[in-house]
Amino acid sequence: MNITFRNINWTKNSGILIIGVCISAMLLKYLAQYYRGTWIYQYGSTISLLVFYSGVLWSLINTILLISKHKTELKNNLIWILLSAIPFLYIGIMMTIAMTKTIE
Repeated sequence: MNITFRNINWTKNSGILIIGVCISAMLLKYLAQYYRGTWIYQYGSTISLLVFYSGVLWSLINTILLISKHKTELKNNLIWILLSAIPFLYIGIMMTIAMTKTIE
């Protein structure tokens, strides 16, 4: 499987970047826990939430752009579409699990 990033357009490259942004925001939230009670925790927690949810929104927009751009060849670009949709799907699945746990 030989993938070169020179031949990939910006919407496909964004899928990889989106995952990196969301993972780094989760890591920032985790690392800010050690500074609980300080200004680092207060601002780090807020910034990580903003970055994570903006990454999820970016994931949704980029997935829609990929689907609309590659409508005719969806099978060939399914990996890029799913890669771009991972943060959005993560939030959707976690919210579904959380809602079913509260109902039970």
